[in-house]
Amino acid sequence: MCILSIGSIIYLFFRPKSDLKPRFKKSVDTQIVISHLLQAALPKIQHLWEEGDKFIKKDGLSCPQEIIFDKKVGRSYFQCQPHFWQCFWEGGVQKDNFLKIEMHGEVYHLRARSNFPIIQTYSNSSRFYKIVKGPLKGMNFHYGVMVDFYFDEFPDKTLSLVLTDTCRDTFLPEKIYAHVLQEKKSQERLFLWDNFNRKIFIDKFYVSNQMVNEWRLQIGEEEKIISDRLKWPLPAIISRKEQVAYCSFWGKRVLEAELFHAASMTPIDLKDPLNSWTNIPQTPWQRDLSKTFLGMARINPDYQLTPLDCQLAQVEGCNEKYFSTDSVTWMGMNYSLGFYPEVLKNNLEPNNNLKLSSRFRSAESEVHELGYLTQWRENSSSELPVAFRCYEEVSL
Repeated sequence: MCILSIGSIIYLFFRPKSDLKPRFKKSVDTQIVISHLLQAALPKIQHLWEEGDKFIKKDGLSCPQEIIFDKKVGRSYFQCQPHFWQCFWEGGVQKDNFLKIEMHGEVYHLRARSNFPIIQTYSNSSRFYKIVKGPLKGMNFHYGVMVDFYFDEFPDKTLSLVLTDTCRDTFLPEKIYAHVLQEKKSQERLFLWDNFNRKIFIDKFYVSNQMVNEWRLQIGEEEKIISDRLKWPLPAIISRKEQVAYCSFWGKRVLEAELFHAASMTPIDLKDPLNSWTNIPQTPWQRDLSKTFLGMARINPDYQLTPLDCQLAQVEGCNEKYFSTDSVTWMGMNYSLGFYPEVLKNNLEPNNNLKLSSRFRSAESEVHELGYLTQWRENSSSELPVAFRCYEEVSL
């Protein structure tokens, strides 16, 4: 979906139709020409925004004042990333900081304008973007990045877009799911439910420090921003109250336990939304835990972790890596087992609100199994760093 209006805000929400082939004569109005050019440019703008990682060469980036390229951070970190966007247009990604648009045998050069106020906490450079909270001008969105463009061939015309974060979450298919109850035994452990006629989108990754920084700027808490860019990809460790406030600000909620289980446990039949639940998988990649490295570690105390093991579930002894996609579940969520402890809202058993499986537990620990939840006491002096993520239910 794309709404165009030269001289006013242009909103980009969903994937534009790349098969559009605008045609015009040289005698037509300049604004119509620019409108057609921008329509042709949308796929390239979208590619830069959603897949910025593909623009990064082996030697990384050259704008450490804006964003740092770190080998322990997966390249998905640079997708729908406003700081990468700033870096690109400052010339820190490639030599030519323009997008080349070809139409009817002619070449046009699209550039971003640094029209937005300086954010002193980040740098002294004028910004090539501005974080905006919706709704805006009648358009229904929660989080967007406003950007301005112009063509070298028409330098006096500014074109505005609002880019939405299409990289952050993933859709939970409408099916029958099972939620594991901790306080029940045998067959009564499973609580069956469904999400038919519900459009649920779950964050792929933990909420990061960089994401929380953007929120703090919006609510006037600039003094709480984490300035160390090496810490930006790390999970945000904030209070439960702040977790709720963060998700709510962007029209979301802290992830619930039944949704976490649904996103983690591969259904028996992916094609059948009415599949029956005869058993539940013990890991996201294999129904039988004994056939995985976690099961092997339980019977062999001398088991040696491999790099592949650590990609699937970062447990004690693994090197840290963030925004990696090797641990992805059947529907696109990451970090079901291992990595960080994750707090969840549990509507059925409120005290069982923590996925304890994490990089702080050895591979042989019993906590590394889908459905295993325990209690998070926020004020405990021995508390581990606890991550969180959000979800959104969209009304259509």
